[in-house]
Amino acid sequence: MVWAELTEEERDYFLADMLLDAYESDGSRVSAGWLLSALQKVYPRLKLKVAWRVFDTWGLLQPSRQAPAAPPELLHAMFATTLMLNRPVLSGLLLVCYCGLLRVREGLGLRGRDLVLQTDGLTLCLGKTKRGMEQKVVLRNGAVISYMRSFFEHCGYPASDEFVFPISYGSVLRWVKRLSELLGAKSLQLTTHTLRRSGASELSRQGMPLADILLYGRWLSEKAAREYIRKGEVAIIRSRGLLQVEDWARIDRWSAICNNAWKLYHLVFSQTEVASLRLDHVTCERFRSYESLVFQLCTT
Repeated sequence: MVWAELTEEERDYFLADMLLDAYESDGSRVSAGWLLSALQKVYPRLKLKVAWRVFDTWGLLQPSRQAPAAPPELLHAMFATTLMLNRPVLSGLLLVCYCGLLRVREGLGLRGRDLVLQTDGLTLCLGKTKRGMEQKVVLRNGAVISYMRSFFEHCGYPASDEFVFPISYGSVLRWVKRLSELLGAKSLQLTTHTLRRSGASELSRQGMPLADILLYGRWLSEKAAREYIRKGEVAIIRSRGLLQVEDWARIDRWSAICNNAWKLYHLVFSQTEVASLRLDHVTCERFRSYESLVFQLCTT
């Protein structure tokens, strides 16, 4: 078949058949959407009524997979582990996204002019959000403020046009998966959006009213947010049963470090043993040796 020789109706049915084949063979719905969108841009007058109807039905039969939620202990362990692996920028970003219910791309877009650090809080002005609106988030948890003060003391307060977290999205995603593997939680298949979802579920668990969570997380639909949080809470409960006892023991030890992470950070990197370790390429075996050193310093 030659595309240029097909009528508009034949093109429509041809693409609809392609989508059906992709659906039945467990293909990617996202890629199918890219295909239809690209063709509509190349041929703006082309009407693909049947193809788009098949695409929409595919979405109803196979809804997009939501990001998994993670227990708070695991995320606290990830913050501490990242810092101890000498990646303070990544650690600060993960913490802010979790506690501020930010999407990672929103966190990466923050510049010095978007921050207002006060004695009792840290205000984040979001210029680029999913809805395209300027919004703000205020962090008031004492432990979070203390952590971020230490972060700015170590990394320096960014200039007006400088990014607060100069790191790429791809690097963040790789490290989220890498950290979950190092901590024994690879089976949970965490993503960057896990931070926002887990943060919302934790606020609900702590008893924050839904209306306040909606305002804090900048959701427009109460129904969607309620379902989002409810499923997140269930996912957290299920995730606890997926991890081995020894992995939970490791996660609990790393989680306990979180509140004093910066104090331990300066202690760890003053040790001569750490200088000889290659923390830029961390294997699971090397991580086990390194965490033994960190835990030993915690007890001394």
